[in-house]
Amino acid sequence: MSFPGAAPPPSGVEPNLKHPQDVLKTCNYVTQALTIAFVSAFVATRFYAKTRVMGGGTTRDDMATYTSYVLMLGYCITACVAGTYGGGLNQWEVPKEHAPTFFRSGYAATLFYAPMALTVKLALLFIIIRVFGSVHKKTMIGIYIFIGMLVAYYVSGFFIKVFICWPISAYWKGETDKCLDQSAIITADAIISVISDLVILLLPTPLTWSLQLSTRKRLRVIGILCAGGVATAFSIYRLAMILHEGKSVNQTIVFTKVILSG
Repeated sequence: MSFPGAAPPPSGVEPNLKHPQDVLKTCNYVTQALTIAFVSAFVATRFYAKTRVMGGGTTRDDMATYTSYVLMLGYCITACVAGTYGGGLNQWEVPKEHAPTFFRSGYAATLFYAPMALTVKLALLFIIIRVFGSVHKKTMIGIYIFIGMLVAYYVSGFFIKVFICWPISAYWKGETDKCLDQSAIITADAIISVISDLVILLLPTPLTWSLQLSTRKRLRVIGILCAGGVATAFSIYRLAMILHEGKSVNQTIVFTKVILSG
């Protein structure tokens, strides 16, 4: 049975390719624009404070922050490209010729996501080490082991995502028989994200109990807890959404949700 869009519509639904329903397309564009604006302002403020106000040198958490910022820009750009070619629309209302470019953009987004997530986590962990390292030296050994595990997972995961299909073009051509189980890989990613985000969220709490911290260090701890809390909430949502909708044929919606929760 033939159908006009990039996927068969549900029973009783008449696809409208000229005026498709905007499910998440506008939300995607607005989210990416706000993310770029707010994160750029934060990174610029941090850079100015470190170089002009405090006069300090570049630390490991600075390098991780700036690296994650560059990767985030790439991630947001690929999300916008995905939106241009059907992301946020029901797949049965996306022209068939747009589907390959959408999945190319999705492929690029997955490659940006792994190193971006890693460098964000490293930035937070390096701040924890800088704040507590001189006092909780034994705990720092555990944190460095945790960092090693994260690096090993995300580096190996990056190469799995690069070669998730062979040839790679099978990814956007829809030749699923030549690909690994993408749903399983994204689910594993989401589980690791939840666990690691919970560790980063909870780690500063016991470390602060035995310390009298300066106001500046207390602000850093509060910042870590806030960032960890937000990241954990999105990771849990992402995992629940993938488990519930990961096998859906409406991938232009599912993948947009994955991008938005990344």
